[in-house]
Amino acid sequence: MTGRTTPVRKLQLQFEGDTYPVWIGARCLDDIASRIGELKASSLHIVTDETVGRLHARTLFERLSADATARLWTVRDGESAKSLASVEGLAQDMVRAGIDRRSVIVAVGGGVVGNLAGLIAALLFRGIRLVHVPTTLIAAADSVASLKQAVNLPQGKNLLGCFHAPTAVLIDLCHLQTLPAAQVRSGMAEIIKNALTVATENLTLLEEALSPSASYSDADFALIVEAGLLAKQKIMASDRLERRQAVVFEYGHTVGHAIELAAAGRVPHGEAVGLGMLVAAEVSFRLGRLNAAGRALHHRLLDRNGAVARMPDGVTVDAVMALLRMDNKRGYVAARPDQVAMILLDAPGVPGGPSEQPLTLVDAALVRSCIEDCLVRDVAHPKEEAKLCHL
Repeated sequence: MTGRTTPVRKLQLQFEGDTYPVWIGARCLDDIASRIGELKASSLHIVTDETVGRLHARTLFERLSADATARLWTVRDGESAKSLASVEGLAQDMVRAGIDRRSVIVAVGGGVVGNLAGLIAALLFRGIRLVHVPTTLIAAADSVASLKQAVNLPQGKNLLGCFHAPTAVLIDLCHLQTLPAAQVRSGMAEIIKNALTVATENLTLLEEALSPSASYSDADFALIVEAGLLAKQKIMASDRLERRQAVVFEYGHTVGHAIELAAAGRVPHGEAVGLGMLVAAEVSFRLGRLNAAGRALHHRLLDRNGAVARMPDGVTVDAVMALLRMDNKRGYVAARPDQVAMILLDAPGVPGGPSEQPLTLVDAALVRSCIEDCLVRDVAHPKEEAKLCHL
């Protein structure tokens, strides 16, 4: 993509004792390479996937390798790469290639690559430096504002991981312009989640700016990315491990993660989370917590993001319900086998449940009913209700 370089803007994110800079610009490859060079690494290990490798990572690798010892490591596309086998295989390859304690791992890609590279950086030599160069909206505006690094097990998402802070995050907004529309909508779903839960000041912005076609300018992306990062810091500044108030960022993820896993990588993370938010809003409404206007707001925002309120092809309610029992929030509260711990909203910006850890136990039968009614059944509703339950 051609055009002039946009001045790089710096944010400083702080989560309790962890702090790191986030640099945001457009067409700023030279600046990214320069800042990585300033780390004086003994070697650089760029981790990417096949698609991002072709589009972006190889160009950055060639720029870095002109001045430093660098290796490019490419994993397969998709959620299936986010596994313990991938961690072990890459770590062994890096050790054989001479990685040491002064090396830097550079994650160039989306959330899968970021988590995979982040977990390897956390484990090698009990922790080496990590730099994120996110190339998806969901990574740039949401994932990198978290210290969580994890991979999946067959039983559930993100069940094996740890916490490891990056040294820096370097964002070139032009990377986002190469994304398919589905990936842009995926990232915007997380921005919607942040606005519904903790950053209600962004709701008006989203109502006006959301584009069903997923077409945004660099300036739009800059505003969206910064809003997403600052929303995350708003809560995580006092809860870096996301185990107390920051559990709220798992809104929509309970059912969303189960749908994503059941779809075996065919559904973008944010799309699944959006479906999970619709179910959570329906649960809240039926429990008398969230009013009809709050429920309608969920549908309106996701509709303007181009979402379709439908269970993905090939995913059954039974499969989703089975995976809910393996949700990574289990254990925070004592639940019976027929209960699901969920983040619910009493109103936009007002999580339900205890303020110190906003989780509510919900009967699994109610969750199943809400999934069926909002995402599966095509039944007749009064006109107003149809607008609420079907986008």
